[in-house]
Amino acid sequence: MKKWVIGIAGVLIIAVAGLTGAAYWSGLQAERWYEETLAEGSKSGNVKLSTVRYQRGLFSSHALTRVDIAQPPEDSDPDTPDISFSIRQDIYHGPLPLVGRDAPDVPMAWTGAVVRATLDPESSAWTRRLAQWYGHQEPVVAISKIAFDGASNTQITMPPLTLNNVEDLQKLHFSGLQGQFQVAAHTAAVQGELSIDTLEASGQSAKNAPGQVQLKDLTMSADQHKGAFGLLYGESSFKIGELRIQDETTGEPFVMTHFEMTTHLSQQNPQQVAGEVLIKAEHLTVDQQSGAGRMHLALRHLDGATVEQLQQWQQKISSNPDDPQALHELLNRIKSLLRGKPELTLDTEAKLSQGDWRSQLTLNFQDFGDMSALQDPTGLLAALEKGLAEAVASKALVETVLTDTIREELRTQAEEQDQPVAEEAVQSMAAMQANQQLQDLTAIGFIRLDGDHYKATARFEGGKLFVNDQEIPLMSPMDQEGRSPEENVPGEPARP
Repeated sequence: MKKWVIGIAGVLIIAVAGLTGAAYWSGLQAERWYEETLAEGSKSGNVKLSTVRYQRGLFSSHALTRVDIAQPPEDSDPDTPDISFSIRQDIYHGPLPLVGRDAPDVPMAWTGAVVRATLDPESSAWTRRLAQWYGHQEPVVAISKIAFDGASNTQITMPPLTLNNVEDLQKLHFSGLQGQFQVAAHTAAVQGELSIDTLEASGQSAKNAPGQVQLKDLTMSADQHKGAFGLLYGESSFKIGELRIQDETTGEPFVMTHFEMTTHLSQQNPQQVAGEVLIKAEHLTVDQQSGAGRMHLALRHLDGATVEQLQQWQQKISSNPDDPQALHELLNRIKSLLRGKPELTLDTEAKLSQGDWRSQLTLNFQDFGDMSALQDPTGLLAALEKGLAEAVASKALVETVLTDTIREELRTQAEEQDQPVAEEAVQSMAAMQANQQLQDLTAIGFIRLDGDHYKATARFEGGKLFVNDQEIPLMSPMDQEGRSPEENVPGEPARP
């Protein structure tokens, strides 16, 4: 009997010792994962993650991480608030995070570690305000389940919130935030989605109508994997079902429905990559104009190794913006990129209440040769091998936009000269000037009127620019005469 008891006790002691050793090992792995996460998160350039403190224990660790977000340039609005903040992280070691059994939402499962992250309410002005609004609730909670190989599965939540007559808010209704992201070991892949169902807010204003914001069905998603050149290939998207904003000063509404922005990076061949951005809106109302629009931007034939170097350059310059070699290094990277003859295409189209618009732009680049070419603005054209631009816009839309632009200029001039503004006279004069400008542009061949649409085509090749098949000098004859043959744009014949 005693031997049996002693045997059981021995097994228990070994199990406890094994669990303790495993927890210690898990703590080391969790700290390494934490350091890798900080390094990976700081690669964007605009965000810097740093450790305020890290306390590693036997069964759990605790960290305080500072998230520094780059401030706007010095010449921007000085009243722009600093939105940097700190995160508290409770790290419960595996293989079974027993120490976290009393912490909310911490799963009791066999895993490498579980990290429970929350905002530090005292880390910034906005986190203090958010903590006051939520009262005894934690505004943001992220639970990350870390596998033994370093892969993670993270759930992010913000509880619903309703406020009335708080500070400068008359009403606030927030449905809450839900998100889940999976990151493979060594950030080899990222997949997940974050969503907000509704957000409604209205301000308090004694003089004007209160400003209002209504947001519905916001989602952000990512499905990317790391491949050649250390780049993340795949797709990420940002979607809004509906957004309504009413300006408290003018009362003019801004309305956007079914807005979507999608980015995609792919590998074209073993040496080159391609990136695309698609932006579209099913309905948009702004400045008393409404309609639908779409824009597609693509960059192809990009040297993958150089793109990776450009990312590294961005990370380097973010930590040392005064580096005297930064510009020289950037120009060298750009030259390397241009050797692959990249191509840029931009397609836009819009259907507005005043008319429609379509345009296509294709630019093919090349190595610009010697760096001295950049000393002359026209030397920049050396980087352009050829280009083609086509635009078609309805007559009513062109006339409306041009008339509105001239009307605003006339109003500004009258206000600067303290002259009375007669709306009918200003509108009539603006319409006359717009009509005259369009006639002049048509007469010299810059635009063509085809039925009820204006059309224009611009072409660049051989160092020459053509608009509607009419050559447009890129510099005055005097400037052209003063240049040496070596200074002419590549493809442009030297003039005696």
